[in-house]
Amino acid sequence: MALCLLLDRWCRTNGHRCRALIVDHGLRTESAAEASRVSGWLQARGIASDILRWSPVKPVAGVQASARAARFALMTDRARELGARGIFLAHHLEDQAETMVMRLGRDSGPDGLAGIRMRQMHAEIPVYRPLLGTPPQRLRAHCLAQAQAWVEDPSNRDCRFERVRVRQEAAGRRAAGLDAPVLHRVASAFSRLRDWSDGELAAFLRKAGLLDPRGFARLDPAALVGLPFPLRHKFLSGLLQSVGGGDYPPRRESLARLERWLSEGGGSRVTLAGCLVWKTEKDGIWIVRETPRGLRPRTVGAGSVLRWDGRFDVTWREDRPAWVHMLTRDGDRRLRRLRHPAGPAPALPESVRCSLPAVTDLDGRLFAPHFPETWTDTAQSKDGRLQIEFRPAVSWVADAFRASRDDRAGAKV
Repeated sequence: MALCLLLDRWCRTNGHRCRALIVDHGLRTESAAEASRVSGWLQARGIASDILRWSPVKPVAGVQASARAARFALMTDRARELGARGIFLAHHLEDQAETMVMRLGRDSGPDGLAGIRMRQMHAEIPVYRPLLGTPPQRLRAHCLAQAQAWVEDPSNRDCRFERVRVRQEAAGRRAAGLDAPVLHRVASAFSRLRDWSDGELAAFLRKAGLLDPRGFARLDPAALVGLPFPLRHKFLSGLLQSVGGGDYPPRRESLARLERWLSEGGGSRVTLAGCLVWKTEKDGIWIVRETPRGLRPRTVGAGSVLRWDGRFDVTWREDRPAWVHMLTRDGDRRLRRLRHPAGPAPALPESVRCSLPAVTDLDGRLFAPHFPETWTDTAQSKDGRLQIEFRPAVSWVADAFRASRDDRAGAKV
């Protein structure tokens, strides 16, 4: 509530508009009534709001992580519909401190100890956390000064969750000199290091590699070996997560195995983190998406956007739903049959082609926009009703991809 009040005042003063997004996760019987109550409070203050509901069946394990992913998806989808310039979240100083303690307990590296980002991109929409350095006591005091009530989520007292347990041990942490301001300063120092390394690696990828819009990467082996180990470790981690579509970075053991393979060989290729990696004399190192087993087709609704395989945003503007799926070998063979006899031969390795997304509509037509010469309905490729865009999940990889895409566009002009 404090963020809504503060942001609304700033927007009114500066000629902008804000809209509150209330996410009802449906994890408690009272949540729907609480969401309606908050919406009523906002309406009384002239602040527009939407209640977004997480409707699918809830997971038994990993509830908080699943709820967070669902929350971001709901908010970014609504932000796109509104044409919003950004999403503002109300994380505060204690949230940052708790995150730092949790990551210290997991033996996180320098990037992990940078804590929660003040600003980041999510699905091409900026996400801001302007209250990250503000104690929650000040936010409650602001609400009281504005005669504004708020809702305390009972799950914030549920000891099944790690964050709650960390919160309940805060007194001992403060007694040891690790209060929230101290942890915030530590996070800020690591954040500056993270920002520097992000910029260095984005520039390195543009210079010594290729990140293709079809979701694979090629690298210069000699340049990669020349990177200092900590930067090379982060570089490979970010590329593997982005190409493999993972929710989290690959494990350290996996990266150590890749380092050994790069330096010692020991096989024509290596599989890790959802990726296939191999080397050729001509093209250097390839990192491509492994064709996974069990990746089921998903339905994309009429006129909607679907995040697919953690790598691509699929926009479908038809008036009927369709299925999004991995092309696979069967689909690739079908496209080869559709290819004009005089058309070019496939230039990509089979593993790359088969891992690309495709769409099948209710009439059974197959659409693969990465192979425009094989479309079964040429109108589809011209009027923009289907769009599939590679969107790397790791921020510095996404920055490098956007910059290289802009460079190519500028070169064409």
